[in-house]
Amino acid sequence: MDCIFYKVYVVDADIDAANKVIVHIAEAQDELLKRVNSTEGKDVKGRIKAYYKKMNADFEKQVNAIGKEISALG
Repeated sequence: MDCIFYKVYVVDADIDAANKVIVHIAEAQDELLKRVNSTEGKDVKGRIKAYYKKMNADFEKQVNAIGKEISALG
């Protein structure tokens, strides 16, 4: 949402940079949905916990990276 407001309301906005952030958000969402919907190895309880713990850590890294990109827009 911030990127869209930036593109629409900021004078001299770097639209290409904002579009790159929007693409990054879409790719991160697609990746997360694919990983959440994976059914491989969900029979072993310990494996499930480790899988989702790793996925949560990766998601947090993605959110932080996207936040930095949005902050860099200005």
